[in-house]
Amino acid sequence: MYMKEVYTVVLIMVFVCSTAFASYHAYAQDLSMDEDLTLIVSIEEIRGHLMQALNNKSIGNNDGAIAHAGHPAAEYLGEIAPIIEKRNPELIDELRDKLIRLPSKVPSISYEELKAEIDAIDALLEDASNLIRDESKSSLQFWFEVVKVLLEHTKAEYEEGVEEEGEVSSAIEYEDAQAFVVRAEHVFVSKIKGNIGSDTSSIIDRFFSDIKVAIDEKRSADRIEELIDGVMPVIPEFPVNLMLVLVGVVASAILVSRVMPIGSNTINH
Repeated sequence: MYMKEVYTVVLIMVFVCSTAFASYHAYAQDLSMDEDLTLIVSIEEIRGHLMQALNNKSIGNNDGAIAHAGHPAAEYLGEIAPIIEKRNPELIDELRDKLIRLPSKVPSISYEELKAEIDAIDALLEDASNLIRDESKSSLQFWFEVVKVLLEHTKAEYEEGVEEEGEVSSAIEYEDAQAFVVRAEHVFVSKIKGNIGSDTSSIIDRFFSDIKVAIDEKRSADRIEELIDGVMPVIPEFPVNLMLVLVGVVASAILVSRVMPIGSNTINH
């Protein structure tokens, strides 16, 4: 019986190790996926700010253009720089330089020159977006999560931008909300739409149409929140594999304790 118990314990320990390894591997992938998510969401929001910088420049609003041109370096660079630097150090050096210099250039250059500057930055952002893991690139759930986070940020920006229905209390935040919806829709169309069922696609298409109209009409923040919260059930939940680690460890510990109770010195001959 002693050899039987030893054999059983060995099998359980193999199970413990394999479960822990698989769970840790899944968790490690999630850590990389979290970085991927941070990187892509930040890139899309940077693109939104640059879009609004260009829009403001087109109507002669240099102050608005400067504000939006300055947000990428001020709000996002510190978060994405370490991620990009690990994967492509040369790229972050060039991107950092262009983002930091952009706001000071806005007043003295033409719309066409600003567009050329932004196009050059956008090319670097595209290179940065290609640094994410292949698993993220091919995951519909990942891209759905990008859309979800962009929409959550839209709610926050809109609430600051339109405190009372029909009135813009902060033009920059209001324009941020407009831009983030545009970028969320771009991600949906370019990464998701062609790979899901027509019913789901129609619901999300209708949502984007409705929310853009509501934002343009400066509807209440409650209405924007209602529209966004209404589409969220259509978006799959992002997996959290950290729970696998806890479940695997607890289940394995229970099995081990049943075979070899703590304090047992009994040996059957």
